[in-house]
Amino acid sequence: MPSFNEKIRRWRLAVIGGGSAAAVQVRQGDVPPQETIVIGARWGTGMEFLGNFILQSYVEELQVSDSPGGLRSVVDPGQLRPSASQFDGYVRDSLMSSGAVLKQGRVLEIEGTEGAFLIHVLNGDGTISYVCAESVVLATGSAPRQPSRRWAEAGAVSHEVVHADIAQRRTERWAGRSVIVVGAGNSGMQAAALVAPDAAEVVLLGNRYVGMFPTENPDRFAWRAPSQLTYELVGKSALECGERKWRTPCVRHLVYDGLDVEGGRVSWTYSESRNQNPLGSRSLPGRCRHAQAAERTPSGPADWRESRDLARTTVVWATGNEPVFPGGELVATLVRDDKGALAVDEFGATSTPGVFALGACAGQPSVNETTPALVRAERRFFQRSLRPAGATAAKEVLT
Repeated sequence: MPSFNEKIRRWRLAVIGGGSAAAVQVRQGDVPPQETIVIGARWGTGMEFLGNFILQSYVEELQVSDSPGGLRSVVDPGQLRPSASQFDGYVRDSLMSSGAVLKQGRVLEIEGTEGAFLIHVLNGDGTISYVCAESVVLATGSAPRQPSRRWAEAGAVSHEVVHADIAQRRTERWAGRSVIVVGAGNSGMQAAALVAPDAAEVVLLGNRYVGMFPTENPDRFAWRAPSQLTYELVGKSALECGERKWRTPCVRHLVYDGLDVEGGRVSWTYSESRNQNPLGSRSLPGRCRHAQAAERTPSGPADWRESRDLARTTVVWATGNEPVFPGGELVATLVRDDKGALAVDEFGATSTPGVFALGACAGQPSVNETTPALVRAERRFFQRSLRPAGATAAKEVLT
């Protein structure tokens, strides 16, 4: 393994990650691109599994720089929001044309101290190479949260599998089956709409009622445009399921109290008091033929219990995203917040001098809240003044 004393180029900055956060750092940071190396396993947003799915964020919210043309130049006329593939291509092109050196590979470990970091990179051919840098910026993003081992063994899949299947025009995973979507944020709402045309029924189970932006919830990370279809389907199901020939399957939304898988069945409990909202009140027993399968619970806070046979049920895990990090002791010892994101100051500095972070891995949930590290104080003040009103430091990362 090389030592710090060997004659390899020492970069002023190494950016780990090849997505939108990396593009923001290279395009907006104060370190010249010519003195920056970007190391990524791939170039783009990591949302390729969404394909042509239209994102919920507007073009202006997704700009990584103020370069002429930008994202607006790749979307169709009259299109306010880009597709995942359009945004992916835009980010990739932004990095490719930034002037920084791009090195493709997976970072295994970062070691060193302030002023001299050695980055271990697994190359595509299986060999190991090393990069030396004075400072390191982690821009490693996040990935969909996977079901626990117990749920995975029961056949549960994460929501990106639904998008991948749709892109390949495959529906057999859920066609004619009950679908239980665990998680009722935007990811869950959007997955429910994708499976609804072919499923026998869809039940969304959330730990709270989120509500539509901006009529029910002023938080712009609440349900957005692509979730409106599921919102409407729940209302139509309550009015029409079982009343007459209803071609679209029943879709329900419930705030649940308990969730379990055992003995070949998935079961959940819920109460009337926690479902007094526009969707939950329409999904309670008595509203549709599927809800009538509920059983009254004998005691405890829950009022009803429902279960489905796993042999005829597909469980989709849509409980949000979690930060992604390279391995090694240095990264493992960095201080994190209660959501698992790296704790950083206003300059993006982590608990280890010389190591910085931005984007989803630092709790910045969207591109227009991603602020580059290693920026002069006066520029940082200007950027902070442009931060969206009401923005917070750590929220669920959404598409």
